[in-house]
Amino acid sequence: MRGTGMTGRTISSRGGSHDDGMGRSVSSVPSSASSVVSSDMAEKRSPRVAQSSTKSAAVASSSSEDFVDVRRMKSRKSVAERLDGEDFGGPGLFARPKVVNFPERLAERRRALRRRHMVRAAIVVLVVAVVSLITWSLLFSPLLRLHDDRIEVTGTNTWVSKTKVADIAGRQAGRSLLLVDAKTMEGDISELPGVTSATVTKHFPHGMTVDVQAEIPAAILRASDTSLTAVDREGRVLNAVEASVKGIPVIEVSDARRGLDDKAVQQALKILGSLDESVRRKITKVEAKTQDSVTTKLSDGYVIIWGNSSDIALKKAVVDKLLENPKQLDGAKTINVAAPDKATVK
Repeated sequence: MRGTGMTGRTISSRGGSHDDGMGRSVSSVPSSASSVVSSDMAEKRSPRVAQSSTKSAAVASSSSEDFVDVRRMKSRKSVAERLDGEDFGGPGLFARPKVVNFPERLAERRRALRRRHMVRAAIVVLVVAVVSLITWSLLFSPLLRLHDDRIEVTGTNTWVSKTKVADIAGRQAGRSLLLVDAKTMEGDISELPGVTSATVTKHFPHGMTVDVQAEIPAAILRASDTSLTAVDREGRVLNAVEASVKGIPVIEVSDARRGLDDKAVQQALKILGSLDESVRRKITKVEAKTQDSVTTKLSDGYVIIWGNSSDIALKKAVVDKLLENPKQLDGAKTINVAAPDKATVK
């Protein structure tokens, strides 16, 4: 037995029980058992050391076998691998910097920029090519070209030449229907004598129809040499063809050309051109001594003094009302509507 240096306390290193000098009985444990107890207590105090010793391939112990020498343990991973591992503090704790090759990166960016420019240029070229192809197909190719033999003219009469209308429409032959200006063509045809209006209709892909509203002459100018000239309400000479003048009012003039410049003849033409066809056919004689004294004589004996072409719509209404009921005229044959609001009969 050996003393511990403490008063009244004696500890035996061998098995058995003894008195510790304070009246308490103490049992001693053998050294082998003491080592086991020490090992258990070490495992409880150092769980990480105990766990590492079980996982490692070789565990080195001291001569007394009281602790594990971590320095002699073999690691399965290098320090770099442990630093990069997810179980060491998670990603980003010790992030290894990436090495950037700046010249290579710059060359890569330049290549990417060059590819981007090439793609954009290719798209622009493709769009321009498609637009050019569509434009050429619609405007300049034979796809929508107007054919001369597909132009049809309708509505003309003896006094309005179909040939003249077809000539104006034929100027557009060979062009794309999209380039044909229908409004301009209608205006040009309407300028022809005897044409009141014109309508142009396109028939894709190669045809067109021109429909004109033609009027009969407002009057026939009979010159002193007995030559006849058909004119419309605007004083324009109509188609010079041999046609019947029956039912068309005749104005006696010394010369047809000079007569068209006479204001009295011009007023007579406007009045005659505005009358209904039923009244025009009854007119047997027209006198226009002055521009304010235009007079017509009807086949049933009535004489109508129109004056000039002002308020012609009102004058026509008054005349029509009186002629519808001749009894109210009380035998009178002359109707004066030069002042339509004060019409007189005699």
